Amino acid sequence: MTAVCLNPIADETVVDYWSGGLPAAESEAVEEHVFSCAACAARLEAVASIAIGITALARQGRVSGIITRATLNQLQRDGVRVRVYAVAPGDVVPCAVFPDDDLVVTSIRGDFAGTDAITLSVTGSTPMSGLVLDDVPVSVAEGELLWATPGSLIRQMPTSRVTLTVTAGGRRVGEYVLDHTAR
Repeated sequence: MTAVCLNPIADETVVDYWSGGLPAAESEAVEEHVFSCAACAARLEAVASIAIGITALARQGRVSGIITRATLNQLQRDGVRVRVYAVAPGDVVPCAVFPDDDLVVTSIRGDFAGTDAITLSVTGSTPMSGLVLDDVPVSVAEGELLWATPGSLIRQMPTSRVTLTVTAGGRRVGEYVLDHTAR
């Protein structure tokens, strides 16, 4: 094994490999490299350690923000109780959070063609009102943005309507409404 890597695997690839998000051929290439490269094997081990920490934080209600599909899948495999709501432009989706939900994820779908980053704005009479996330990277291929919010925070919200507006380069991608019912 080499101690210094002359051709390191990209960070995104290491994360995708660990979470099972790579195609089989790419996974095999990463495995072959990691088995012969101590530096990349150490990076993969560090990613696994970080992921264990993220799972623990999600269970404590301390994970919030944009996550990847691979991260969502890994959290679910690790036993984090996740409630997912999918919204498309113009949708009004009834939603609620239940006592055992660790994380609530909103899958915001849209046509992200022609952009690699969007702005997500949240309005309504909730603690999250006024939240603006700028320069959020998006994948045109996936066609979705995953916004994670701790279940403990959502449980504190009264019955309310939350509007999510997604823009990209001044173009409105979509407006989405979550019609939250307090439990």
